[in-house]
Amino acid sequence: MGPLAARGFEQAVSLGDDADTVVVPARIQGRILFVPVPRRVVLASGLAGLAAATVPATTAMADTELATMGSPFEQFAQLRRVIIQTDNLIGPRHVLPALQQHLASLSARRRAARGVDAMQLLALETRYEELAGWFAQDIGDERSAHGHTAKALDASHITGDSDLTAYILARKAQLALDTGHPADAFGLATAARRTARPGNRLEVIAVLHEAHAHAVLGEVS
Repeated sequence: MGPLAARGFEQAVSLGDDADTVVVPARIQGRILFVPVPRRVVLASGLAGLAAATVPATTAMADTELATMGSPFEQFAQLRRVIIQTDNLIGPRHVLPALQQHLASLSARRRAARGVDAMQLLALETRYEELAGWFAQDIGDERSAHGHTAKALDASHITGDSDLTAYILARKAQLALDTGHPADAFGLATAARRTARPGNRLEVIAVLHEAHAHAVLGEVS
C-alpha cells in the first residue's frame, strides 16, 4: 500500500462499520506510515490466502441472502458488509470490480427513488464511494481513488452528514499526501478539522493529517 499503511494490513478502512478505526501516522523503521488503530478483526491465519476464485461464490451467496431481505437500503447495506468481509479474506484487487458493479446498481436504484428513500440510498452510496476509494488506493489506482473519494465528498454535502464530510476531507488529505501533494493535503486536513465537531475523534484524525502535511511541507521547503 506504500506510505498509506503497513503493507501487512492490506484492507481498507471505512467510517460507519463496527470495523472502523482511527488512522494515525506512526514512524516505523524510519518511515512515516499511516496505521489504522484498531483494525478490523484479524481473521484466523490462512484465510487471507484463499484463491480469488472464491469471489464469485461469495457474491452468489450474498445475492441469495439479499433476495430474502426487505428494503433496497437493507439489501445494499448488507452487501457492503459482505464486500468488506471478502476484502478481509482475499484483498481489494479482487473485490473492487464487484463493489463498483453494485455501486452502479445502487446509484440507479437511488435515482429511481424519491423522498426519504432516495436520501437514505444516497447516504449509503456515499459510503460505497468512500470504500471504493480505499480499495482503489490500496491497489495503487490513484485516478479511481481520487474519483470515488471526490464523489463521496459531494454526496456527503448533499446528505448533510457533517461527520462523514469531515472524514472524507481527511481521507482526501491522506490521499493527497500519498500521491505527493502535501500542500493540497494540508488545506484538506485543515478543512476537515474545521468541519469536525470539537472533541470528536474525527477532529483528532484531521489534526494528525494536518500535522503530517505540515511536517512534509517543512521537509521539502
